[in-house]
Amino acid sequence: MSRRGNSEDISTLLYLVPFVGGVVYSVALWVQSGLSATLPNTVYLAVTRDPIFFIIASLSVMLGVIVEMNGTEQSARQAKLSSLGNTLQAMAVASLVIVILAAWYANGFTDLGGTATDFIVGKYGLVFPALLVLLSYLITAQFRLEALANRNGIAVIALLLVPASLYEIGKHETALGVGIAFVLLVVGAVFYLMPEKKTKPEEK
Repeated sequence: MSRRGNSEDISTLLYLVPFVGGVVYSVALWVQSGLSATLPNTVYLAVTRDPIFFIIASLSVMLGVIVEMNGTEQSARQAKLSSLGNTLQAMAVASLVIVILAAWYANGFTDLGGTATDFIVGKYGLVFPALLVLLSYLITAQFRLEALANRNGIAVIALLLVPASLYEIGKHETALGVGIAFVLLVVGAVFYLMPEKKTKPEEK
């Protein structure tokens, strides 16, 4: 199998982690709490409010993007950037639809008010699609993925950690959470916007 085929297979598996992982995690919690006709909203909230699962899901998508780009020939990378942007946007829509349907199911397909409340309280169900759209924007804006492991990688990771800091640290220490989120946001913006230094030819 070619390197391109391998990278596409690996990246596809990584893109599926948030979706398959979410189902497996939900079913495991559901079985522990006792199977019922509808998904308990406690299970829904446990999954959509879990920062560890959110970080794993986000990093798996990022790693999938890196693997797919590394397996693409240099001449085809411009077209691949556009394709990846569309893929991430489609994943964002799919994730949002699944989360809304899950919240609706957890409320018996009848309580729209409860569905809306659980959707909002289950914060990462909303934040994750937003981050996919953000990453899609960075990619379609010709984000230099070939340098992702260096400065641009730090920028993406810092931006992805902003909501986690706001929610997880902020719910215990509001000022600290906002402060850390602000620092991460500034670091991400600076590393992303900072022009790349060109190496000067050595003087003989």
